[in-house]
Amino acid sequence: MINCKKVKKSLLSFLEYELPEEQRIQMEKHLKICPRCSHLLEEFSQLWKTLEHRDKIQPSPYFWTRLKQRTIEYEEGRKPVLGWLGGLVGWARPAVAVAALLFCIFLGYSLGNFPQSVNGQTAYQADERTVALEQLFDSYNLDPLVDLPTGSIEATYLDVISGD
Repeated sequence: MINCKKVKKSLLSFLEYELPEEQRIQMEKHLKICPRCSHLLEEFSQLWKTLEHRDKIQPSPYFWTRLKQRTIEYEEGRKPVLGWLGGLVGWARPAVAVAALLFCIFLGYSLGNFPQSVNGQTAYQADERTVALEQLFDSYNLDPLVDLPTGSIEATYLDVISGD
């Protein structure tokens, strides 16, 4: 059985007798039992009859020639969106885009490996200094956070992170 949605989609084909016989019979059965679809068919039929009685508009003899000329003039007058990139031919646009992408990847990689400086020292040198200080504290059994004044921010932070 055919449903309302399918009837609405094929209503114009039904009116123009373009449906296969089996589908046409199913639609007729549905239209007999469904008041909404039959009302819609009636409205379309009236509209179709009204449109058939109207004179068909014929374009002027040179309509298509003038339309084509206007389209060409419009296309010639348009400016490319990306300026100089718009003038590149077919294969050059993707080539320029790929080159720009590769340049950006290389730049990002280079900047990511660029040594950062802290107080005039590179990050690598600062890490070596930190390792040397840690070795010094470990060799003398010194803990730089042991002698913090009670109630200081540092002592409170140490208590929070150590769970005391």
